[in-house]
Amino acid sequence: MDRQGARLNRLALSLLGLALLALGGLGIALGLGAFGSKRAHEAVLGGGTRSFASSHGWFWWVVSAVAVVLALLGLAWLFVQGRRDRVGDLALEPDAEHGTTRLSAKAVTDALRDEIGDYPGVRGVGARLGGSSRRPRLFLNVAYSRDADLEGLRRRVTGQALARLRSALERDSLPAVVRLRLVGGDDARTVL
Repeated sequence: MDRQGARLNRLALSLLGLALLALGGLGIALGLGAFGSKRAHEAVLGGGTRSFASSHGWFWWVVSAVAVVLALLGLAWLFVQGRRDRVGDLALEPDAEHGTTRLSAKAVTDALRDEIGDYPGVRGVGARLGGSSRRPRLFLNVAYSRDADLEGLRRRVTGQALARLRSALERDSLPAVVRLRLVGGDDARTVL
């Protein structure tokens, strides 16, 4: 999931959580008599609502249908949460007349990790391809030690490694997010 989707997800869940918390608190306060002892002993549904529901047979069918739709939307949301923004393989020749060449995304990221991992001062590298097979995006995390030349490392990653990767994939551009993190000791494994 990208950052914008994650932010939207957190916002929606926060608002839903606050609404449910407020409704639950209101229900508890009502039951404990905060709005008067008479209200605490009344039925949840008022007399008008009960008479409407009993005189219209479709009322509970609509309530059931809404509950089923909400449950299905919840399951769909839960399914989307498990989905990862990862590319399995890349289509190098998208022209159907000449055939399609596919390259494993793991092979691409492993080669990039190996190359950047050999740079001086690099403690660890994490790479993954997101997006789609035809429009991949690269997410790269590089952990470096204090003795690394940060400017030189940044230049080598963007100027050499990413340029070589674009050339190998025969792409004019490859959107990339590169995160450089300073680590000390054996922290590189926990960062990546």
